[in-house]
Amino acid sequence: IASVASAKGVSLSNDSSGVVSRLHFESGATVQKGQVLVELDTGVERARLASVRARLALARTSLDRSKALVVSGAIARSQVDADEASLKSLTADERALQAEIARKVIRAPFSGKLGIRAVNLGQYLAPGTTVASLESTDSVFADFTLPQRYLDDIAVGMRVRASVEGEKAPRGEGTVSAIEPAVDAVTRNVTVRASLSNQGELLRPGMFVKISVVLPKERRVIAIPLTAVVRASYGDSIFTVEAKQGVSTGKVARQSFVRLGETRGDYVAVTEGLKVGEEVVTSGAFKLRNGVPLLVDNTVKLNPDVAPHPENR
Repeated sequence: IASVASAKGVSLSNDSSGVVSRLHFESGATVQKGQVLVELDTGVERARLASVRARLALARTSLDRSKALVVSGAIARSQVDADEASLKSLTADERALQAEIARKVIRAPFSGKLGIRAVNLGQYLAPGTTVASLESTDSVFADFTLPQRYLDDIAVGMRVRASVEGEKAPRGEGTVSAIEPAVDAVTRNVTVRASLSNQGELLRPGMFVKISVVLPKERRVIAIPLTAVVRASYGDSIFTVEAKQGVSTGKVARQSFVRLGETRGDYVAVTEGLKVGEEVVTSGAFKLRNGVPLLVDNTVKLNPDVAPHPENR
């Protein structure tokens, strides 16, 4: 069981305070990396920038004049040094104002889909105000946990399938991208991250999904319906059909204790206590005991499923 998270997801916010002067997006829009989304009012900063640029032009002219005069000895070399320092200071002021203006423009840090717009034109924004959420929909992550006994069976790069409860077809496929190096000391589970493709945007961040890890090798097992298993405190058992002469039906029940393996839907694997070809009682086994004559009626068919989806009552 896993929860879907976007590979890239942020809450867009402003770095500097100001009044919203322009909005360049609508709720739910798809945007590209670097696209301008919101502009804050920069009238004061642009006026200061114009003033600095005017003084910067004068500083360049003064420096050129000083360099020409110092050659003839009309002025001291210190005047040239002072003019150069003034030019560098004004250049730094210009860059600072340009950076301050750039901070009042909110751009998309990556391509993706925007959420619901949370600001309006003319609204004053304090630093850190959320403008909208941005999620990358091309690929998503799914984090899930597995018991520690599966550590030797799972590896980075193995294929996975993501499905939603009640749907047979998977909504997305991908690979195992990371495995937590440490096992949780409380649950003894290890966290695994799967990277999933998201064609058609069938998987949304926060969605509840079921992840199936595809093992590289198939295993052949003896599988029986769960209805055939008799549960007891002293162990699990099944009843097999054994031929016996002198009985009117010609068949009797024989109890066998078994060791069960993994469960898949309505089936369970039997690892010990059952051989291929043996006939197993699948219905009414809890009424039987060793040596009871059996009359087999196979007209009643069971319909076990390897991936059942019972109705939620």
